[in-house]
Amino acid sequence: MKNESSTVENYIKTIYSLCDKNGKTTVSAVAERLQNNPASVSNMVRRLHEKGLLENKSKLILSKEGNLLARQLIRKHRLWETFLVRVLNFKWDEVHDIAEQLEHVHSPLLTERLELFLEYPKFDPHGDPIPDKKGNLPDLNAIPLTEAEVDQLYIFRSVATDKSDFLNYLNKKGLQLG
Repeated sequence: MKNESSTVENYIKTIYSLCDKNGKTTVSAVAERLQNNPASVSNMVRRLHEKGLLENKSKLILSKEGNLLARQLIRKHRLWETFLVRVLNFKWDEVHDIAEQLEHVHSPLLTERLELFLEYPKFDPHGDPIPDKKGNLPDLNAIPLTEAEVDQLYIFRSVATDKSDFLNYLNKKGLQLG
C-alpha cells in the first residue's frame, strides 16, 4: 500500500504532466490517468489545495510550490532512469516502473550524490530533460517527427512515451537516441 506522501506526489506529478501537455486538466482526466474514481480525485484535489500545492482547485492549476514539487519528482525519476540504464545496464523500456518507486525516496543528499555520480546529465535515456536543483529544464532543441522534412537527416533525440511496448518496438527496429 502506498503511503500518503507517495500518493500526494503521484497526484502532483500527474496534474503537472497533464497540464504540461494540454495547458490545463480536469478531475476526470486525472481520474482516468490514475485509474481512480472522480470522487476520490476530487477529495484529493481539495486536500492538495489545502496544502498549498494547487493555486486553483476548480481548474487544477499547480501553485509555485506544487510546480517545484512536481519538477523535483521528475528530476529524481529521470536521474534514477539514467542510473538504471547507464550503471545497471537496464534497457530503456525496463526502467520506468522501477524509477516510479525510487523517486519517492526523500533524501536530498542521495539525489545530489546520484547526480554527481552520473556527471550531471541533462537528459534521461528517453531524451527527456532532467530539471536541475531549482527546477529549471535544459532546452531540448528538437522538433517533432511529424514536422521533419522528407529526405533530410535528423538525430533521434527524444521519445514522448515511456510505454515499454513502444520502446521495445523501437529497440527491435534498431532506433536509439543520439
